[in-house]
Formats: sequence, structure tokens, C-alpha cells
Amino acid sequence: MSLLLNTMEKHVAEIFSYSNSAHDLWKALQDMYGNQNNYARVFQLKKDIASAQQEGKAFVQHLGSLKAMWNELDVYLPHTTDPTILLKRAEEDKIYQLLGSLSSEYEDLRSHILMSQDLPTFNNVCATIQREEARKKVMNVDHNPRLTETRAYASNYKNSEAKVYKGRNTHLKCKYCNGVGHEEDKCWELHPELKPKFSKDGRMIPRSSQQFQPHFKAKLANAQAPTISQGSMEFTANPLSLINEFAAYLQSKGHGGGSHGQGNEEGSHTAMLGQFAGFLAGNEKVPKGEASGCSHHEDDW
Repeated sequence: MSLLLNTMEKHVAEIFSYSNSAHDLWKALQDMYGNQNNYARVFQLKKDIASAQQEGKAFVQHLGSLKAMWNELDVYLPHTTDPTILLKRAEEDKIYQLLGSLSSEYEDLRSHILMSQDLPTFNNVCATIQREEARKKVMNVDHNPRLTETRAYASNYKNSEAKVYKGRNTHLKCKYCNGVGHEEDKCWELHPELKPKFSKDGRMIPRSSQQFQPHFKAKLANAQAPTISQGSMEFTANPLSLINEFAAYLQSKGHGGGSHGQGNEEGSHTAMLGQFAGFLAGNEKVPKGEASGCSHHEDDW
């Protein structure tokens, strides 16, 4: 028994080291390794031999690789003159050629057939392949179009119907993103700077008032552009300051003495008064009472 164990690799010998006798050891080896079929290996050898190419190798090297595969194949298929075995091998060759010609989608079926305890007959293999082909057709017709339709529906739902708003202002609808609950001026897709930001713990990060200034300045400029000329645009940013400055100017000129340059001053007064009147005409929403520093009224002018 020690002779048999010494011929094995160490990890294999450890499995059978506690056998009671050499006969038991040999029987265990036969059960574990001797009853395995070699259909998969024979199929691979025949396939490699049929597709072997020199591919730049020296002839001796190419011949050596072919000779090695031929010798291994002779071990699995020893020479015989038994007509029954020869007929069986001829049928096996047809099965190998048929399985080798199948596309990669039949790889699982090919492996299942080659790993069988006994290789099925040629007719059984053909019937199995036909059943697998029918199953694949049913799965392709039944599954793939539905999957495509489901993905298309999910995409359309995401773009249109998914934007359901359950809060307040349900009567508002954005014409840009078709969302409900807001309009274009508060649309996050149109104005990304308005979208709230959250920290890692899920809390909203407050935005400073400076982030909103460019947005509201643009709205103010757009609202005032049709009514105010380019020459007076700089005075529209702070109308109350303009009123106070104009009132203070009139007061200073009213209390000031001397008549030096009176004609020029009167012309300047007239120009400023015209500009101020034009400003009031374009800003009717500014009430006169809000000018805290203005002590002169229209009757005084």
C-alpha cells in the first residue's frame, strides 16, 4: 500500500492514507477517478487538433504539439477492432462535430451534454438542441420586447408623469419642465442656483442672500427696461435716494445767496427737473410719501 501512496501527490495521498488494505485503496481510487468519462477532454482535443495552425512556430515545435495531442487522444480512445466500439466512436465523432459547430449561446447545453455520465445518442442530442432552440425563441419573443417596452415606459414616466407635486400651489405649472407646484422663475432646472443643497446628514444648507442677488437684479433690470431709457438706467437702482438728493439740492439752492451764474444754474435746474419728471413718469409705483427727505411737493415746484 505504501508503494501506491508514494506514487500519488501529497494532497491526494492524504485522502487515502487511512485505507485498511491495498485492495481498499485501489477500489477507492477507481471509484473516485476511474469512473469519470472523458467526453469533454476528447471533444477539446479533437477541436484543438482540427483548428491547429503553425502561426509562425517552427515546424518541429508545431509537430510536437500535434503529436502530444494525438498521443493523449490514443489514451482515451485506444485502438480496437471491435465493430460495436467503432460504430459508437463514429457516432461520438458526429456529436463532437455537431456540438463544436453550435454558437456560444448553447455553451451551457454543450457542457451539460459532455459532462453526462453516458454520452447520449446522436438523435437524442439533436432533439435536445431543438428543444433548447424552441425555448430560446419563446424567451426572446416573450421577454425581450416586454423588457424594451418597460424601459421605454419607465423613461417616459420619469420625464413627464414622475413630476407629481403633492404640496401647496398645485395650480401652478412650469412650462419649462412640466412640473407642478412652481413656475419658470422658480424652476430648479432653469435656475440651478435656486436648488437647495443638503449636507451629508440630510440637513439643508442655508443659502446666503448674496446667492439671490444676481437673480433678482436680472429680474429688476428686465422689469424696468421697457420704461426707462439707457441714459437714466443708473438712477433707477435707488429711486428714493434720487428723490432725497434732488430735494436737498433744491433746498440748498433756495437758501443760497448771490446771482453769479444764475443763468447756468437755472438751466441746470430745468434739466434736472425734466429728468426727475421723466423718472416719476416711468416709476408710477413709487409713492411720493416714501421720500423721507423730500420736503418740497409738486405745488412748490
